[in-house]
Amino acid sequence: MTGTGRAGFGSEEAPDIFGPLERPRIVRGLLLVVAAVVVGAILMPSGTRPPLRATTAAVTTPTTSSPTTVPPKGRSAPTTTPPPTSPAAIHVLVANGTNTNGAATAVSSFLGGKGFATLTPVDALTVVSTSQIYAVAGATADAQAVASALGLSASSIEPAGMPVPVSSTTGANVVVVVGPNLQSRS
Repeated sequence: MTGTGRAGFGSEEAPDIFGPLERPRIVRGLLLVVAAVVVGAILMPSGTRPPLRATTAAVTTPTTSSPTTVPPKGRSAPTTTPPPTSPAAIHVLVANGTNTNGAATAVSSFLGGKGFATLTPVDALTVVSTSQIYAVAGATADAQAVASALGLSASSIEPAGMPVPVSSTTGANVVVVVGPNLQSRS
């Protein structure tokens, strides 16, 4: 054995496993891992949001035409406001969103006494912390009338498009999910 090399390797140097031939592979491997983490971080939010719909619902505002008259000089044109919807024309489904038996029945009876057409009360699919009102098929004015009759603020009306926590809204213009703030209403 000569004294010029490492023990067991003679005059040649011992191969370095992290030598010049292996370093580019390590760098490429690390870059691949970093790229995978970045792509995963970019795609992660798209996996947690609701799916995009291929079609969008068009929002239309019903219009009515009425004869236009020009007022005489010096007078202002008469303004017309649409008549408020009669409570009897508003079909309300009341759902119990509490753990108290009969809460929906009491609120339904209360609204019936105010002239609203009420459907058979049901249980909500979830328990709520405060009462919620849902306008079915864009019946926002009807939902506001029901909220007013119950003494609830406009903030209790859920935004359009929110899923209603009942099994069916058939026949209803408005759905009221009774929370603890209305469970004693009679």
